[in-house]
Amino acid sequence: MNRHIIAAFALGVLSMALVAQTPPIVGDRTSPLRPLGGDNVGISNAVLREQPEVRVLRVVVEPDGQRVLHEHASVKFHLFVPISDPMELEVEGVGTMNVQPWHPYYLEGGTQHAFHNSGPEAVEIMEIFVN
Repeated sequence: MNRHIIAAFALGVLSMALVAQTPPIVGDRTSPLRPLGGDNVGISNAVLREQPEVRVLRVVVEPDGQRVLHEHASVKFHLFVPISDPMELEVEGVGTMNVQPWHPYYLEGGTQHAFHNSGPEAVEIMEIFVN
């Protein structure tokens, strides 16, 4: 009986290792950007990583580009990280704030937010969604 328990445990451990080694969809800074439609202006993005637990996007916001008010209700939380330049981030219950490069902003899943680039250069953002 102990041998069967050990075998079942070993099989479970090996199965976890196989799942952990399933390659996620991965991109990089050279991945082609796709424009967002709807009422969004001057916004495009590319998937950098996609797997069941996490999704990472590279987002480019052109000068005077704007992402309309929206939410990500299906995630636990998401990190909004401007990378190249400052921009405006509007967050439900907080208002509009000027956000700085490399400062991560934490948003609970379902939080309404929007962003705008009023600067002269395109702004790059990394968005990390945790399921």
